[in-house]
Amino acid sequence: MTARIARGPLAAALLLLHGAGCAPAGDDAPPSSAEARQEVRNGTPAAEDAAVVGIAVGGEVGCTGVLIRPRVVLTAAHCLVGHRPDTVLVGPSATDGVHVGVAQAWSSPDYRAGAADHDLGALLLREPLDAAPIPLSARPLAEEDAGRSVRFVGFGREDPEERGEGRRMQGTAVLGELAALTFSLTPSPSSACSGDSGGPVVGARDEGEVLLGVISRGDEACAERASAVRVDAHLGGFIEPLLALIEQTAGQPGERCVEADNCASGLCVAPEDAPSFPYCSRACEGPADCPAAMRCERGGPGPPHCRYTGPSPGAIGAACDRDEACEFGMCARFDGGVDGEERPTCSALCFPEDPEPCPHGGVCSP
Repeated sequence: MTARIARGPLAAALLLLHGAGCAPAGDDAPPSSAEARQEVRNGTPAAEDAAVVGIAVGGEVGCTGVLIRPRVVLTAAHCLVGHRPDTVLVGPSATDGVHVGVAQAWSSPDYRAGAADHDLGALLLREPLDAAPIPLSARPLAEEDAGRSVRFVGFGREDPEERGEGRRMQGTAVLGELAALTFSLTPSPSSACSGDSGGPVVGARDEGEVLLGVISRGDEACAERASAVRVDAHLGGFIEPLLALIEQTAGQPGERCVEADNCASGLCVAPEDAPSFPYCSRACEGPADCPAAMRCERGGPGPPHCRYTGPSPGAIGAACDRDEACEFGMCARFDGGVDGEERPTCSALCFPEDPEPCPHGGVCSP
């Protein structure tokens, strides 16, 4: 099968990958479904950790998450691959907890399957939780932190083959090797398995416990070490920008939004050519009511509102400066035409043999 580039309006290309990627065997391989059901080894029940939730698909918990805002849960990106979670379990177990719906999910734009470096994701819940969120560490980890005792929490099952919900368990470990984006955990006496993926690693500070990292994966035997993603290393690149987007309340026409409350006008539009990249709009009567890059027109049965004149941000053919600015995850450079300049635009891999090789009307070409 031949792979080509999909070109849409403005000679754009768009990378669209269906299915899961491959990863080498060993510690960095994606966890199997059996591994994802193992629990904290040598742990104790964590009934008081109300900010730690189970990440569920179809009512079954397979990962863990931690509340960092009343509606925002931080977890591992690989927990969002394949089947997006639809609820979180709030409570110490299925028999003593409730499920709360998930509205949206995001993964770090730098995440790559099988690697722990950027294995970080987030969920926006449909309603706020009563639990107090765990604060993010205000101080970056330093070499002197290695060797200190930390606590971690996760959902799991005593038997990997057991069906149904797990229990929320806690354990202690020693903070091991510090890398730029991750750190290791050495059992002391507890050990984490990949089933605890997304669970919080917390450390004691003067202000109380703070979130140091999120568990990514453990060794196959769940006995020697585990890897966690550093929260401090991902604040500026993923966590803080996402929180700013979720929490904004005065977005202007053309600015990104998650829901209507993000926009000053109360109107958040999901365009047809990039539905996962909604933007703020507002009702209008003519061109003067909209920014220069937008026009006043109807986009459905409602009244006219401001819409983009060309490709919407993130859509095939839209200008871009980085992969995460595109709906399908690729910002490609192409010959701009008569002036010979390379023009970065959103693009996708396509297969001309497919009946519909390109989404949203794009054209597949070499």
